Amino acid sequence: MATPSTTADTTEGPQTVTPVLYGVGLAMISYAASSLLDTPAILPWGLLAGALVAIVGSAAAVLSHRRKRLVRDLHHALATGLRPTKIKAGRRVQGIPTRLTISYPADFPDRDEKSRAEVRKIIATRLGAPVSATWRTNRRQLLCDIDVTALTGDIVESDTPVDVAHADDTPEQSRLRTRTTDVVHAIMGPNASVADVGFDGDSDTPTRVEVTYPTTSKDLSAGYRSRVVLQLDSKLPGTWRDTWDFENDRVTFELRPPFPTNVRYPLLHKARLNELPYSVTENNSIVSWKLGSKNPHCLVVGPTGSGKTVFIRNLVVGARVLGVPVVLCDPKMTEYLDFQDMEGVTVLTEAENIAAAIRATHDEMMDRYDRIKRRQAQKGGFAKVLFILDEFYIFKEAVQEIWQEMKAENKQLKGREHPCLSLWRRLVVLARTAGIHLVLGIQRPDAEFLTGLARDSFRMRVSLDRSTPETAMMMWGDRKMGTDLPNVQGRAVATTDQGPQYVQVNRLLTPEDGSDFDQVDAQVWEQLVSRMTAQAEQHANTQEDPLAFLGRLKRAEAYAVPPGRAAAIEQLPPIEHVAQAEAAAAAAVSADEEEVGVYDLEPRDQVLLDLDGDDVWVEIQDLHFGEDDDEDPDATGEWIEVDYIDDRGATGTRRLDVDDVVQRRTPVAA
Repeated sequence: MATPSTTADTTEGPQTVTPVLYGVGLAMISYAASSLLDTPAILPWGLLAGALVAIVGSAAAVLSHRRKRLVRDLHHALATGLRPTKIKAGRRVQGIPTRLTISYPADFPDRDEKSRAEVRKIIATRLGAPVSATWRTNRRQLLCDIDVTALTGDIVESDTPVDVAHADDTPEQSRLRTRTTDVVHAIMGPNASVADVGFDGDSDTPTRVEVTYPTTSKDLSAGYRSRVVLQLDSKLPGTWRDTWDFENDRVTFELRPPFPTNVRYPLLHKARLNELPYSVTENNSIVSWKLGSKNPHCLVVGPTGSGKTVFIRNLVVGARVLGVPVVLCDPKMTEYLDFQDMEGVTVLTEAENIAAAIRATHDEMMDRYDRIKRRQAQKGGFAKVLFILDEFYIFKEAVQEIWQEMKAENKQLKGREHPCLSLWRRLVVLARTAGIHLVLGIQRPDAEFLTGLARDSFRMRVSLDRSTPETAMMMWGDRKMGTDLPNVQGRAVATTDQGPQYVQVNRLLTPEDGSDFDQVDAQVWEQLVSRMTAQAEQHANTQEDPLAFLGRLKRAEAYAVPPGRAAAIEQLPPIEHVAQAEAAAAAAVSADEEEVGVYDLEPRDQVLLDLDGDDVWVEIQDLHFGEDDDEDPDATGEWIEVDYIDDRGATGTRRLDVDDVVQRRTPVAA
C-alpha cells in the first residue's frame, strides 16, 4: 500500500506570524495601560495573556496549515490533468479525509475512461489509500470515497539498496549495477526503483537500465527529461538515450550505438509511394519524408558546408525514382548541374526564370483548385510536383533588384516587392491541396518561416550543423535540441514520426563534386541515374506532362545566362497586369491602408475585421492554418484562424477563408 504524500512543507513558519503579532500587540497594550493608569499590577497579567495568545494561536495555525497540506498537495498533483477548481475535504481519520468533493472545469474529458483512471491513480497515490470515484458529469464534480481502514499507519524504511546483482555477474558488473542504482537514486530520487541493469554479453559496460518511479508531473517536462539524461551521461560510461512510458511511470535508458558518419544512398531500399528517403537514425533505420497533408512542405536550415545541398539531392532522386517531377531552383547556380539534362527535372538558376516558375506554379495550383470546385477533379487526384527553392534569401535579394529596375523603366508599376514573393506565400498556404509540395532552403532560421501560417505549413523540418539555443527553440521548441551536434557533415535534427530526432543524411555525391566523388559514389550515381531514366521513359509514354505548365522554362535555353537584364525582362511572361492590379487596389484605399489576401498576413499586422457587425482595427497575435474533414457535410475547406487583440486589450479568434481579402494598415512612410 502506498503511503500518503510526505512532501516537506516549508511554509509553516509564516503561519505563526499573525498570532505572534497579536501576542506582542497585547503585551504592548498592557505595558501602555500600566504606565498610563499607574497600575504596575496590570503588566504581568498582560504579558502572560500576550504569551498565551502567541503560543496557542501559533499552535492552532500550524495545525490548521498541516491539516490542509494534503489537500493542497493533491491540488498541485492534479493541476496538469484534471485542473480542479475546488477541493472540499470531509471527515478525517488518521489525518486522511474519508470523502473528497472535487470540482473540475468543463473541458476535462470526463467521458474518457483513460483520463478518469489517471485521476483516480493520482488521488490514491497521494492519499495512500484505495479510492472509489463517482463522476457527476452534469455538475462537473468528482466524489471520492477513501477507504482509510486500509491504512496501517506503519512506515517501514531501509537504507540498504535494492540488490539487483545477478549470480553470474563479474565483479566489475556487480559494482556497476550498484553504481547505476546509486546514480539513478541521486538523479531521480530515492523512491525511483532500478528494475534491471543489462549488459551486452561479457562486456563490463551497462547497455540498458530499466527504472520505475512514483507518479509525478515532472516527467512531462522536456527540460526535466533532458537533465536526467545529461546527468546519466556524466555519471555512467557512454552516451545514453531515454524512452519514457508515462502511463506506467517507467523509463528505459539505452546506451547509444555509434552514430554512422558516412551513409551511402540506400540502393536496396524498397521504394514506397510518396516516401522520399534522405537519412538514417543512430539505429541505421531509414528516415523518409512522407509527402502528404500532415507534413506538406519542408524547411531545410544549414550554413555552407553543412550538407544542405546533399540533403536536397536526396529528395530530388527520391522524387524521380517515384516518377514525381521536380522544379529545382538554384540561385547559387552551380550546386545541381548534374540534374540539368534529366527528364522530369527542371533546373533554374536565374532569378528571372525562378520568378516566372513561381508564377507558373501558382497558376497551375489555382487551375487545379478551379477543377476541384467545378467537380472535374478531386483532392488528391493530381500528379504530385516537388518545387525546390534553395538559398531563398539570395533569390529574394536578386529578384528585388530586378523589381526596382522594372519600376524604373515602367512608372506605372507599384508595390514594395516583386509580385512573385506574394505568390510564393500563397503557394505555402494553399499548394498542398493541389498536390504541390515545396522545399525551402535557408542558411539560418528566420521568423518569416517559423511563425504564423508558414509555421503550420513547414512542418517537415531539417536543421543541419550545431544549433544555438535560440535556433533550437525556434525550430523545435526545445532550447537543447541540436545544440550538441558534432561537427560531422550531414548530421542533423529532423522531423520524424517519433518527433525531432538526430539523423545522418545519406551521402549522395555527383560528378560535379570533383575529387570527393570516389569510385563507390560513381557506382551509386550510375544506378540512380538508370532508375531515374527508367521512370522518365515510363512517364514519356503517358498522355500528360505534369511540368507542361512551365512552358518555355522547360527548354534548355532557359538555363542560359541572359545577355542583359532588360532583355531578360522582355523575355518574361507579362506580369504588368499583376502589378497594375495591386496599384488599383492600393488606389482604392487611403494612403496608409492596403487590401491584402489573408495569406499575406503576419503577426503584429493591423487589420480591419468585422466583429459583431462593427468594423474594428485589431492587431494580429498569431495565425493558424487548417482544413476541414472532407467527410464532414458542413465542411468549408481550408481556413485560417487569426488570434487578435483590439485597442481596448480584448482578445479573440476569427476564422477566415483562404480567399478572403482584408484591409491592412501600414505606416505612411512605407
